[in-house]
Amino acid sequence: MLQHEYIAKVQEIKGKFNKVWFNSDYLRAHLNILGFNRIKKQFSWCKKAGFSFEDLIATLLILPLIGINSIYGLTTDKDPELNKCGKDSYYRILANQKINWRAFLAQFVKQYLLKDELFTPSADPTRCLIFDDTDLSKTGKTIEGVSKIYNHVSKTYYLGFKLLVAGYWNGSVFIPIDFSLHRESKTSRLKYGLTAKQRKAQKKTPRCSKTVAAKRYRELNKKKTDLVVQMFSRVVKRKIPVDYILIDTWFTSVGLLKKLRSICSSTHIIGMYKYNSKIEVRSKVKTLAQLKKQKAKPKRCRKFNYYYHHYIAEIDGLKVALFISKRGKNGKWHTLITTDTSLKFVKAIEVYSIRWSIEAFFKEAKQLFGLGKCQSTNFDVQIAQITIAMTQYLLTSIRYRMEAYETIGGLFKDLKQDYIENKLNIRILAVVNLILTNLEKLVESIDIELITSKIIEDIESYGFLTNTHSFNHQGVK
Repeated sequence: MLQHEYIAKVQEIKGKFNKVWFNSDYLRAHLNILGFNRIKKQFSWCKKAGFSFEDLIATLLILPLIGINSIYGLTTDKDPELNKCGKDSYYRILANQKINWRAFLAQFVKQYLLKDELFTPSADPTRCLIFDDTDLSKTGKTIEGVSKIYNHVSKTYYLGFKLLVAGYWNGSVFIPIDFSLHRESKTSRLKYGLTAKQRKAQKKTPRCSKTVAAKRYRELNKKKTDLVVQMFSRVVKRKIPVDYILIDTWFTSVGLLKKLRSICSSTHIIGMYKYNSKIEVRSKVKTLAQLKKQKAKPKRCRKFNYYYHHYIAEIDGLKVALFISKRGKNGKWHTLITTDTSLKFVKAIEVYSIRWSIEAFFKEAKQLFGLGKCQSTNFDVQIAQITIAMTQYLLTSIRYRMEAYETIGGLFKDLKQDYIENKLNIRILAVVNLILTNLEKLVESIDIELITSKIIEDIESYGFLTNTHSFNHQGVK
């Protein structure tokens, strides 16, 4: 599992890729790894004159691989092969309100899953659907739909969007499959955290209410839990098999669990639970706080150094398995809840740890593909650019897996400098586990959810990923 990934034995990649990777024609040709020739036909209608949808989107998809970070950088590039048209051509295609960007991403995901079947299956093929959100900071108050958002790690407000992502773990790799943008501060004294003058100055794009663009824009004010239900419904309709849905404390509620279970009863949910609900245990009704304060001695999990209580209980009529656990003797008590009442503690922890792969994805996608960096005032362009970034992630992931190195960051570092072999997000999670293991010896109580998010965000500053020679085979100095 993720906790035991070997992080010390890594090697520099030297000349693993042929220089042909730098050729834009080569890169365009390999878009068809995920069936781009078939996908583009479904969207060819949106460009009747000028440069085709294929040319424009294919160019945008390969930009990070050739070291160009933006459309502006592309249109000012001196390479005649790339700089064939002005920036307006690209922005017009991104702002096209009739293009269903959700369907565009779904087609690439479908092709990815078909191609991934060709690889050696994982020894533990637990398939999970992971939901989580991340902050996308913006600098312009005139950006359409932007609001003040709250960061739970830094405990500060700043301008931007909340990006809700549905990611699929197929047993070996993380795949972003759906997303929605949201704004906050809807009921505050200052609506959306902005003054009336600032809200009036925001761009307002006319949209026909029946277009897919209008539907995406309306998602801004919808509850994220409602979008979680809708995204899971689409996953079920697309017949993507899911064993577990993984969610954190901000999403885990009995109401949401019931809705998800009503869509597909064969899929179970695992999530951290924070509510002090009335819980029926052995025909007695108690609160979570009462269960935490009980005198009964907790069980010991030596594998992960956890102490825990295990209950089969009912919360508001929903039968669940309840694990009240803490890491080490001095750790902070956390409650893990699952609808799979047959699940043992070790397996529950192993499966739930897969949730951190979405945090690693957020880091990689922002750092390598510019996820959320778009500063266009048009909301439709914001949606399109996020879709492009996720598609770039898929294309790079499958191509690099075909080269047998299974790294996202490695491809970029190899093209631009050099990097280490092995899968970046897996090593990040292994390093996080190593840091938490040492933290529990130094800190009396830590909030694992917040601390882990912060560690992944600032992972380079710890030096674990680059200075590997200072660790022995167990990852300890």
